[in-house]
This record gives sequence, structure tokens and C-alpha cells, in this order.
Amino acid sequence: MTAIDDPTLSIDHARVCRAAARIAPAHSDFMDQHRAWYALVGTNLYYVRELLAQATEEPAPDVVTSRKILDALGFPVFALGYRDLLDHGHPAHRE
Repeated sequence: MTAIDDPTLSIDHARVCRAAARIAPAHSDFMDQHRAWYALVGTNLYYVRELLAQATEEPAPDVVTSRKILDALGFPVFALGYRDLLDHGHPAHRE
């Protein structure tokens, strides 16, 4: 089992799954560009920071750290694509 242990955060896959069961999953009616990173737990998507805050019972790390932790624990992580990103792709990937 993969676990993340450091002086400020101790978490494992099972703890994240239990946290997901306690919070409402993301819903398309409430998506916004300021909540762009989501993790798939079971069949639902959860905002990465909200999920880690629930799992650790502490303030979540920043978005980059949160998504890296969830990825390291084996959860698929997704970014929300919208407007220009969907029409033209990521600016760094354009020709």
C-alpha cells in the first residue's frame, strides 16, 4: 500500500477513500475555473484540496502538492477544461 508520510502530512489510499465517502462529489452544476483539479475516487470526482482537507482533518496543501499526493496514492487526477482551453488547446502545446 502506498502511503505519504512526512512531518506535516500522513495519509494513505484507504484514508482518502473514507474521506470521499463523507463529502459530496463534484457536480457539473457547481464547476468553476478556480476548482480546476479533481481526483477520481470510485466513480466520483472530488476537488483535490477539499478531498485532502477532509482526509487529513487539516488545511489542505496547495493545489499542485494536493494533486501530486493523490496521484502518488494511485488516484487518477483530472484538470477541468473550459472555454479557450477546449477550443484551442493549452497555450504551451499550440504550434
